Amino acid sequence: GFGALQPAARLAAAWRLACAPGRSSVGAPRVAVAMGAAKSACAGGCFSGLRTVRKQDDADWLDPFSDASATAAQKAEPLRVAVAGAAGQIGYALLPMIASGEMFGKGQRVILQCLDLNLPQVIENMRGLEMELQDGDFPLLREAFFTVDDAKAFKDADYVILLGAFPQQEGKQRREIMEKNTMIFRTMGHAIETCANKECKVLTVAHPACTNALLCAYYAPSRPKENFFALSRLEQNRVAGQIAQRASASADDVRNVAVWGVSPSARRADLDTCTVKGKPLFSALYKEDDRKWLEQELAPDVLQRGASIHQARKATCALSAARAIVGHMRDLHCGTRPGIFSSMGVWSDGNEYGIADGLVFSMPVVCQGRGRWHMAGGLVVGKETRERLKEAERELLGDRELARELGRKHGLQLAQMSKAAPPPAGR
Repeated sequence: GFGALQPAARLAAAWRLACAPGRSSVGAPRVAVAMGAAKSACAGGCFSGLRTVRKQDDADWLDPFSDASATAAQKAEPLRVAVAGAAGQIGYALLPMIASGEMFGKGQRVILQCLDLNLPQVIENMRGLEMELQDGDFPLLREAFFTVDDAKAFKDADYVILLGAFPQQEGKQRREIMEKNTMIFRTMGHAIETCANKECKVLTVAHPACTNALLCAYYAPSRPKENFFALSRLEQNRVAGQIAQRASASADDVRNVAVWGVSPSARRADLDTCTVKGKPLFSALYKEDDRKWLEQELAPDVLQRGASIHQARKATCALSAARAIVGHMRDLHCGTRPGIFSSMGVWSDGNEYGIADGLVFSMPVVCQGRGRWHMAGGLVVGKETRERLKEAERELLGDRELARELGRKHGLQLAQMSKAAPPPAGR
């Protein structure tokens, strides 16, 4: 049936096949290969590392944001989503996005299990947030509760979003920050280990996100390391937004911005794979002043974007951070569209780009949905990008050794991180 469709229709059909409920069935009687359809629909402008997906019944294979899929999802059990640090500014922006279906699809019901500090002002903030969610008329919100008990917040959680960490501050030594974050993510990791769903997916948000995800994974030793993620989507979105503005395009027209590493000092996007309206970036922005802007101005602007927003708003970039979290989790749960990859901090074992094993490292990935993913393969990494990539690797390896040293200092039992457990089927 794919061959009789026009390219745009083939691409849409492949997207519906790739992301629909039921795609993880092992015993499906028929197999549909979306890869060939998506490749031909993209006609050379898309990433080629697409995957094979299974088909059960044509009626089941629907866009998760379609009305028919919404009806099916409403019959399913609600997802339990734990959010730690929920009373802060990012939490205030994020929770209604989850409750309204932006993260998991317009028919997927959710239970929000919100955690924050046992401090009077924080507890009052949580009480106010709870009332606002009650008053917000969210049909998909099955329940929302707020607690200072991490065991209660993480109980049976399908997804855990860790918003907070000890902040990086001027004058604070890297070792001091790492020591405080070791204690924070030890607590989070132990709670996930003992309370969360066995297949729970965990996302760390605050910088240094990759190191924090590694710390959390240390202290949840029985959990697959492939289920721990670090947020790099905000950097991806910032680059895509500025390119879109420069090219007079929408943000959705800018695709396949690759963010590697995401160590604090080596954050920079790789634009070699980027396309704008299906054209290579350097064909879309080909003028001399465009090239100058791409080479000299874009990276510093993106690096300082958070500070610029704070200076203008006198507050953090909570809205854009929340949108980045939603985008990351939506891709992870619903799947990436054919021909498109997403930048995520993921477990590095088995990668083809020469990155050391045993790290959480941002790289382009393709998501199959329901938390399954694989690294985007076959990308050509230029010399300059590879140098930045190795710089990020050195910094993250240093963080890993410091985490081990601090663990020994505090008598904490660390999991073996040089090798991951064998990934589950389909990852």
